Amino acid sequence: MKMTYQFDKSLPLKKNISAIAAEEIEGCFISLDTLNIHEAIHDIRKRFKKLRALARLVRDEMGEENYKEINIYFRDLGREISDLRDLTAHIETLNVLRERYGNHLYVNFFNPIITQLEKERDKMENEFRSQNFFSEYLPEKLKHAQEDLIKWPVNSNDIQVILPSIQRVYERGQKALNNSYENPTTENFHEWRKRVKYLWYQTLLLQETWPQFFETMEAEIHLLADYLGNDHDLMVLQKKLNSEDIKLKDPQHLELMQAIIERYSQFLRSEAKTKGQLIYAESSEDFTKRIGSYTQINWN
Repeated sequence: MKMTYQFDKSLPLKKNISAIAAEEIEGCFISLDTLNIHEAIHDIRKRFKKLRALARLVRDEMGEENYKEINIYFRDLGREISDLRDLTAHIETLNVLRERYGNHLYVNFFNPIITQLEKERDKMENEFRSQNFFSEYLPEKLKHAQEDLIKWPVNSNDIQVILPSIQRVYERGQKALNNSYENPTTENFHEWRKRVKYLWYQTLLLQETWPQFFETMEAEIHLLADYLGNDHDLMVLQKKLNSEDIKLKDPQHLELMQAIIERYSQFLRSEAKTKGQLIYAESSEDFTKRIGSYTQINWN
């Protein structure tokens, strides 16, 4: 079976949904078995988001109650491992900052922070392991999802049933873009990032409808999601640095870290604004009508 997150246009819609859902959950088991735990956690959380996006695409077809059950299950399971993932993301973000600005700073500038984060991460990982989280709890939750949560009540094989969701996702992304620059809070940018990711997953699923078109669109939306994802990581790191968890002897060390974070964030938000305005240039009605035409022309 090919491990890709996209519809096969030769298969009925219902079969596509169940096959992709099954594939993503199977992928979680494979990650647990084959990757180091921090890579596995990252991959599994991404797969949960893909499962939620898949459910969102057929939300109107499966009904609100069914959609909510699936969405909440994977959302809550993802949250249980989010603190451990955040610590890895902090370390990765600091390495990005070192690569970008390290030449202008003294050699060990980032090391004291990274060392503290690694110690905290090791401690948290040991706590998870002492509770058999990775060996028993998480596999059991995944097994439940595998047995009970992938028989999604999608009965129509008309690809057009996805259009209400596409319109909703695009429209909410448009609103979130405007909110982010009118009132540039961390929360507003985080909200926009979520909307962009949903749109990205939808374009991934529809790749086979018109590969040349959707591949270009997917690449652009993916780049926007990366800008916003990196910015979100910076904001979460900034919050961590301001907490009691990180202790730095020199107050100027923290001030310089904050200045670097602010500078990189400004760059990312500026790039995201241009890219976002291009992606969300249409009305949601026009965008949905266009996607609907493509799928209707090229879907069995």
